[in-house]
Amino acid sequence: TGQIPVTQEDGPVTVKQGHTFHTTCKYQMSGFDALLWYQLRKGQVPQLLSYQAGTGPKHSGRITTHLNTTGKSSVLKVQEVEVSDS
Repeated sequence: TGQIPVTQEDGPVTVKQGHTFHTTCKYQMSGFDALLWYQLRKGQVPQLLSYQAGTGPKHSGRITTHLNTTGKSSVLKVQEVEVSDS
């Protein structure tokens, strides 16, 4: 039904290997109950990191997402960051 603007709150983030990375994205549309996170690498096809339908946390390996439909935001957390996560 068209594109929904999503704004990443944090600018570029530097994380040391083995530490935890997190970033937050906000959106404005009401009734938005699903969110997809992709990893973008230069010159490559976007890779799906997480698909979340419904509120609350979702865990998958080192990746946790948390969709807050009331606050219209989603948090992505990657634990024990590796070089390949860049």
